[in-house]
Amino acid sequence: MAERLSTGFVNAVNATGSVKSVMADGVIYIYSGTQPATADAVESGTLLMVITVNAGAFTPGSATNGLEMGTSTDGVLSKAAGETWKGVGLAAAGTGTTAGWYRWYANARTQGASTTAVRVDGAIGTTSSYEMQLTNNVIVEGGELILQTFNYNFTKQ
Repeated sequence: MAERLSTGFVNAVNATGSVKSVMADGVIYIYSGTQPATADAVESGTLLMVITVNAGAFTPGSATNGLEMGTSTDGVLSKAAGETWKGVGLAAAGTGTTAGWYRWYANARTQGASTTAVRVDGAIGTTSSYEMQLTNNVIVEGGELILQTFNYNFTKQ
């Protein structure tokens, strides 16, 4: 269980200085199984859900239904307050599949192995030791999930 930053994400933030701008209008994909060793690696597991604004259709390169980050307080960048981040379980989830990890893609949503794609991976579970904590991490086909809270944390020393 660990947050994993792609090489492309690190380079983009170093160039722009802003996680908020780099990840503007992004999307979150939730997968089953084990999180890949790096965020540069190809996706693993089964795609169970796509999180967008109000579970609307997402097209890479378009701002429509892409996720926005809001304000940063004490090193914590939170999701935009006025947005409802929501997903609906895909057919692959069936009658119930445990979510294992997520990939937060920048608006381009570059998939597959890449050292230039901008994305962040994290583990999913039901306790605060996971990057994404859900009350119930079993995804069901047609079932809705609303992310009430999504934060990106910079650790302060």
